[in-house]
Amino acid sequence: MPENGQKGATMPDIIEEYPPAVDQTGNLTLYWALLAALADPTKPKVTEAAGWTRITYSFLPDGYNLTEDQEILKDERLTGKQKLESLGTSEAALELKYVQSEDPDSAAQVLKEGLTGYIVERAGIPNSTQEAAKQEVLPIKVQLGKQRRGPRDGQGKFTILQKVSILSEIGVPVPLVAGA
Repeated sequence: MPENGQKGATMPDIIEEYPPAVDQTGNLTLYWALLAALADPTKPKVTEAAGWTRITYSFLPDGYNLTEDQEILKDERLTGKQKLESLGTSEAALELKYVQSEDPDSAAQVLKEGLTGYIVERAGIPNSTQEAAKQEVLPIKVQLGKQRRGPRDGQGKFTILQKVSILSEIGVPVPLVAGA
């Protein structure tokens, strides 16, 4: 009888291969788009993307913290031997941390308090790649909070901390579409 206590032939060891994966380094681009620069977030156009401000390199490694969670609701039943669960609402939050800069295209200059627009994420494509049809992006509609001074500890660059309120549901990435 096989070692696992079951009858029958044993299976040979199977070597499981690692699935291919895309490295984050150099493959995440963040943009700022004012409301007028993105007419339909479900069908963003390549021509619109060309006008978005690239702000990727303003951020520190811990400076783009998009978190999403979903609540689990208890579903208890009379005389049930096990408590069941169901999925509840989801919650998303975004806090930003970026370098203080006078460059007009830096996050410090374009992410001004009170503005409403989109933080647009493009993942898995080299930062140096021009925007093109079929590339997937994730537009996140936000209102920008106050720009607060980051830590003053004598280390690194001066930074800005900023909370944002998320104004619409975060969906799944959508492809850029060709057209004007």
